[in-house]
Amino acid sequence: MSIKRRSFLKAAGVALPLPWLESLAGAAPSGANPGRAVFFMVPSGVNMWRWHPKEFGPDYQLSSTLQSLAPVREELTIFSGLEHTNGAGGGHTEVGAWLTGNEKFKDIHGPTEPNAISIDQHIARSIGDRTRIPSLVLSAPGGSVTTSFDAAGAPVNAENNLRRLFGELFGAADVMARLQSRASVIDIVGDEARGLSRQLSRNDRNRFDDYLQSVRDVEGRLQKDREYFSSRPLSISGDDLPLDADPQAQRQEYFRTMLDLVALALRNDQTRIVSILACGSAHEFFGRWPDFGNFTGHHSVSHDLGHFDTEEQRPLQYAFMEGVDKWFIAHLAHFLQTLNDTREGDATLLANTMVLYGGGMSWTHNPSNLPMLLAGGSRLGLKHGSHLRFNPHKDFKGQLDRNVKRDETTVCDVLRTMSERLGVPAEGFGNSRRVVNELLVG
Repeated sequence: MSIKRRSFLKAAGVALPLPWLESLAGAAPSGANPGRAVFFMVPSGVNMWRWHPKEFGPDYQLSSTLQSLAPVREELTIFSGLEHTNGAGGGHTEVGAWLTGNEKFKDIHGPTEPNAISIDQHIARSIGDRTRIPSLVLSAPGGSVTTSFDAAGAPVNAENNLRRLFGELFGAADVMARLQSRASVIDIVGDEARGLSRQLSRNDRNRFDDYLQSVRDVEGRLQKDREYFSSRPLSISGDDLPLDADPQAQRQEYFRTMLDLVALALRNDQTRIVSILACGSAHEFFGRWPDFGNFTGHHSVSHDLGHFDTEEQRPLQYAFMEGVDKWFIAHLAHFLQTLNDTREGDATLLANTMVLYGGGMSWTHNPSNLPMLLAGGSRLGLKHGSHLRFNPHKDFKGQLDRNVKRDETTVCDVLRTMSERLGVPAEGFGNSRRVVNELLVG
């Protein structure tokens, strides 16, 4: 088999799909590896005394919360002062606003009113057809607990079952059987539809032709899935992975495995757009965190810090929040290091992947000065290594600088910048006013 046709390695009955390789893709200019974006949200606020570095610019020192990111420090940018326009995402609406910037999305208890499209789905509409999975949407609770919303503002259901996710990514037997079953059903529907079409009036036939086209689109997707998996009977074994880890009772194993599967999906170019949500806002999905204190949960502790108290005033609560913050940052650090250790052409997977991490609350339910950072994407034109400050923001007393300008830099400006680094125009996305040139090379 020639190298240009070789797409997987075979040994001992196992077929392992290869990542994107310049040799397999034919002659390509340096830096032509596919670009990717990952959006990772952790709701309910942080210990703001410990999250942001105290210094700004390239000479900043990582805060105690962010210390585990030291190995990839030069591959990330930390933001201070980012927020959504007009306080979008305040209270418990942070999840719905984080990737949309929709200030009109005010529902507290769930997505019962239409939202706006989220940036991951905006990007996927343009480039999602370049991979088998247009976008990967994940959350620990699953279902409609999601940061992703489609063009109609409806939530894109999130996957939370690791075994099912593994099957979708690597072709488990039950997935192959389901694909074949779905394909045969669609073939039957297509035959019946074509027969019926001959009996219809011209106007009805036009409407029915639209339906047939939608059937063909689905058939095409299923055929692509079958072709993908037919040459990869089972790419890796799931026997050694904790695919049945419970996200509540075994959250350490759960998140590590989820992020490892995401890294594999990116490496094998099965998808280029991923959104990950730790949990919803306004409820205690994970319950207690006994390692960090004897409290009911993360969200309830954040309510205890609603008046910008000092660490001396609330030492146990702030220590608890910092413990949770460090826990998630450690998982992020492992994920980034995995991407950075993965060679892709003459660069790394991290160099070709932008990873936005953060939340929609800072001081308890305050939607200003959000804890956010951006990593990776140096081959996509991003420059890193700094702590950037944009808008004058609320201090520890909750006082807003009166000199704040109307043309403030927003989260949507960062989302737009990421989208356009992937070649997808996003002018005016949410309330974006500009590309964040401070993030760009040159």
